[in-house]
Amino acid sequence: MTLVQVPVDQIEVASSYLRSSWDQQKLADLANSIAEVGLLHPILVVEQETGFRLIAGYRRLTACKTLGLDTIAAFVLSKDASTRQIQIVENVHREDLNPIDRAAAVQLFIQENQFSVSEAAKRLGIPRTTINDWLAVLDLPDRYQNAVLNNYYGGSSPLTLSHVGLARRFANKMGSKKMFEVALDAVLYYSLSRNETRKVLKLVADAKNLSIDQAVRKVRLIPQERDREAKAPAWTVEQLMSSLSKSGDYLVKADFQHLHALSEKQKQEVIRKAKALQQLLNDMIEKISQPPVSKSG
Repeated sequence: MTLVQVPVDQIEVASSYLRSSWDQQKLADLANSIAEVGLLHPILVVEQETGFRLIAGYRRLTACKTLGLDTIAAFVLSKDASTRQIQIVENVHREDLNPIDRAAAVQLFIQENQFSVSEAAKRLGIPRTTINDWLAVLDLPDRYQNAVLNNYYGGSSPLTLSHVGLARRFANKMGSKKMFEVALDAVLYYSLSRNETRKVLKLVADAKNLSIDQAVRKVRLIPQERDREAKAPAWTVEQLMSSLSKSGDYLVKADFQHLHALSEKQKQEVIRKAKALQQLLNDMIEKISQPPVSKSG
């Protein structure tokens, strides 16, 4: 794959793009951003007998056309690239692909072509560190994968792939695999932002005798005498019961016949969100059902 400047009028756009609905305000914002700082992420095209065919980046291409640009930066797949390779690369660059599915597409691309991560990064036009962060989600225990999906679909979970990458590098620096989950648990417990997580983990790594809880207190300027158990919870049992009741009432009253009117893409999104919620509820039920752990031992 090579990076070149491609004439916008030589790029063929599939009809499936033209039938899609796009947020015009977001498109205008993207155009303004490109006008100010340039195109940060090249589009992806495949070479044809005459011109090029768009694989990924329709919004970026449209924004550049709106700005009246004659050319656009693009990663070009050769015209003899296999259909299978094009399909996988297209999936990886899709903007609506959730982190789990995207990582699976990258892993398939690597396995089928027997690439190293570095080689795959070059061919996909994506930094190697980003590829590693994407792939890391596949090795996560289910509860963390579900938390990442919950965040992706607009839930209350703070956990993102950026957090996972920070936690992985922190565990490597500390020389302890256990610290990986310790870091992720802290992100979930304290609802740490990426910036807070970076500061907390740096404090712990620089001062080996400092716990993550103590580091969080320092970053958030929480008085030292307030320990983890004394910290006011971000939720109450009453709030949890109210939320569950509202969700139950909504599902009872919902007319699921209307779901048949959804597009196939919308149906898949609903199914993904419902499964993520189902797993979170199963985890909660399992934890509630377990006997409390004694603190004396």
